[in-house]
Amino acid sequence: MKTALTILLFLAATYSVRSEIMVGPSLEWLTDTSSAVGVFAVTKSNHKTDSEFELIFRLHKSIKGSVPQVTASSYSVRLPKDTKPPTVDNGDRFLMFFKVDEKASLQVAHLINLTKSQNGGMDSVAITSKFKVLTEEAEILKLVEQRFKAFPNTTTTKWREYPNSRFDVEVPTDSPAYVFLYGGSACYLLVPDDLKTKK
Repeated sequence: MKTALTILLFLAATYSVRSEIMVGPSLEWLTDTSSAVGVFAVTKSNHKTDSEFELIFRLHKSIKGSVPQVTASSYSVRLPKDTKPPTVDNGDRFLMFFKVDEKASLQVAHLINLTKSQNGGMDSVAITSKFKVLTEEAEILKLVEQRFKAFPNTTTTKWREYPNSRFDVEVPTDSPAYVFLYGGSACYLLVPDDLKTKK
């Protein structure tokens, strides 16, 4: 009886983890709500596990706000089964979005590998408001730079602060974005108000 109860509790816990509602950011929302945005090059890569890295960066190009010259961040890649572990090498370029925390310090809110496209994981993937997943550096930077040029004075949000409207835009199950966001339940995308489809 005790063994059966343990199994049921394990299955319930597993199901709850796998059935998590996921909310991911669009590139447009990240651009609007971040305090600073820039392209950085890796200067030191520490491979912690098969899919986790600790990285140090130097600024390559500023896009928005007061961007630090040097910064550090963890970076992880979701590995499909039987996939060769990724590498992050010195010189690899990342697009990084920064937000201010409660102590007024800049924190990395999202980072995208521009040199080697991310093959999974919503924390490091480039998703557009149209539910597309971008992988080419030129198209990712073009979208972000055009968005900032069109809306240079948007209201920023704090690090790990999400709007009450985060469940406004549900991700279609047949879209590329859904594959990256799916956690066993519904998926939603953070999108600026002007890009939300009017019902």
